[in-house]
Parts: sequence; C-alpha cells; structure tokens
Amino acid sequence: MKKLKLLLWITMATTGLEMTGFAMNESAQAAAAPQSVAIQNAEWNQGHLLVPVRPLIEPLGARLEWFPAEKEMVIRKNDLTIRLAANFRRAIVDTPSRGEFPEYPDLPHREYADMGAPVQVLNGSVYVPLKFVAAALGATVEWDGPSKLATAKLEGIRIQIKPSPSPVSMPGTQKLTSARMKLLSDKLNEVQNLDAKYVSAPYKSYFTERFIRTLIHDQGLQTAGRYKDPVTLPEYTGKTAATFTQSAPLGNGLTGEDQYIEDRTVSLIWIGVAWKVERVDIRIRTLTTGFAEYAPVN
Repeated sequence: MKKLKLLLWITMATTGLEMTGFAMNESAQAAAAPQSVAIQNAEWNQGHLLVPVRPLIEPLGARLEWFPAEKEMVIRKNDLTIRLAANFRRAIVDTPSRGEFPEYPDLPHREYADMGAPVQVLNGSVYVPLKFVAAALGATVEWDGPSKLATAKLEGIRIQIKPSPSPVSMPGTQKLTSARMKLLSDKLNEVQNLDAKYVSAPYKSYFTERFIRTLIHDQGLQTAGRYKDPVTLPEYTGKTAATFTQSAPLGNGLTGEDQYIEDRTVSLIWIGVAWKVERVDIRIRTLTTGFAEYAPVN
C-alpha cells in the first residue's frame, strides 16, 4: 500500500511539472511572438502613405508632444528628437552633440531632411509620412502590393497599415484634382491686395458670387504671404464641400529661433461641373525656424 501511494505521488508530481513546463513554454512562445498593431485609416498623397502619428510611433517606443496652436509636434525616442509641422515636408532631426560648438557642449547636432509628402491634419488627426518616420525610429517598412498592406517592423513589433476609403464617398468625376487646386490657388494669389472692382467677370469660373462680393467689400484678399502649389490632400466635408490648406512663411522672429507662418484654409463647394472657392480663412502661427525657407514677397 505504501509503495502504491508513493507511485501515485510521483506520477502526480511528474504530471504537475510537465503541466508547469507546458505553461512556461506557452508563455515564452507568447512573449516571443511578434506584437501586432493594426492601423486602418491611412491615406495616399503623391505616392507616399500617410498614417496617424500616435498609433505609429508609440508601439515603436517613441512619445509624442503636440502643440495645437503651432501645429507642430516633437517625437522623442531615447536621444533622438524629430520635429515636424503641419503642411511642411521638412523634418528637423536632433541627435546628441558632436562637438561642433565647444562653447555650447549641450547643443544638439541638428540636421534637416525633406520627406516625400507633407505632414497633414485630416479629420482632426495628424498624419505623417510612414516611410520616413518609421525609418527614423529604426523600423523597416514593407509593402505588399496584392493585399495593399504596408508593414512596419522593429524588434518583434509588427504594425500593419491598410489605406482606408474616404469617409465621404465621392464620384470619380467630382473629386478635387491637384490641377484644380493649383489653378484655384493661383487665382487666389492674383486677387491679393487687388482692386476688387475688376474681380467679378474674370473670376466667375473660380469663385462663388458670395466670395466675389466679399472680395469687392474687402478690396481684395488681404493676405501677407505668397502661396505656392498646394501640397496637402483635399479634405471632403460633405458631398459638395471640401477644403485644402496652404502655408507661407512671413519672416523670422527677432532671435532667429522662431518663424512666422501664415495659413490659408480654402473652403470650396461643388457647383454644377466644377469646384469653386466659397471662403478663405487666414491665421498666423509660429514655428521653430527651419521648416520653410523665408523669402520676402516683392
């Protein structure tokens, strides 16, 4: 009887160890398995995939500071700092000092990099170019054409990104093209500080009657900056409504550390066969110097 009890105890103990080992192996396998994150709402701009910034960088071990008034962000990871600003392609990258300025030993080494597409605010979220930001944080990016899926990988982290359809379904013939945005931008440049009594007839194809009356009342579009071609995507706010935003540098601050930027948000409506300007809103913001080259407007 004692031998039987001893045999049963040994059998149970052995089984328990096997179960414990199985649980430990299962736990180790789970820890070794790649952590997968999915990002559904990505957008294409000029052949570059834009993704919401926070869901991209946080799994890669970075943290975000967003300054809404300036529309400027700071991404930090270890001793790396990346500064990005809405409507601009340029990134400002700070790394530890390389001794360029012995009198300022703590001054970081600064470099500037031009991304394939600008940072943009869409539907209240900040979108950044996937390839540049992921690579700067040490990740690799792969694109699977058949599945239309991008994957960013870093040390067991897998972030899968899939472009999503626009929240507003727009017929192909009605979509706002880059060529139309450029044309409307050029026409808006023409009516800056212009004698508005000549606006009505030449601009009927580009501006609504309401906006033309506003120009006549204000004696032109009172903006300080000269805007180049739009670089951002249009944002559809309805079946017949859209906006796009442009930025123009105005000048540098007294210390040279800051730069004044003028933003122009153009609201459009679809009238019959074309998009026309309905309203223009202007605001000024201040950015860290370096995102845009400043050239005085003659």
